[in-house]
Amino acid sequence: MMSKLPLRYRHDPSFFDHDLPRDDFGRLWIAVETDRFSGKGGFWAQWQDVQEFGEALARFPITEGQPVVAQWGFNFLEGNDLIIRLEIVPFDSRGNLAVRFEVADDVEPQYRARGFFHTNYPELETFHLDIAQLIKGTTEEAVLMGS
Repeated sequence: MMSKLPLRYRHDPSFFDHDLPRDDFGRLWIAVETDRFSGKGGFWAQWQDVQEFGEALARFPITEGQPVVAQWGFNFLEGNDLIIRLEIVPFDSRGNLAVRFEVADDVEPQYRARGFFHTNYPELETFHLDIAQLIKGTTEEAVLMGS
């Protein structure tokens, strides 16, 4: 079974209408499916943080000492305060990557899924480009595919 991790982002209306008072926060949704686990959730995120995560995915090589990490949630982002966490690290010497995820419901955070799946640099590059389009508002979803 293929694994997939779709991201969606809805900007505050002020992102597109400059006559409105500026609000950089929007709603980030994530859904993840692997052969063993699935989960979905969402949280409020600044578009700049989502964009920065997308740009970090272009880094090559990604190393164990410098993984690509993004997380959103409440307070110190620990325990039930952590709502979304994504981490991309090397998986093997052939260039495959592990995508570690944690996704919780932001209303009832005891409902959460943790897991990982494998992907590669070409899939990561597509995801990186799709996140850029997502932040511009020219696409509705960015999807990271894996196995």
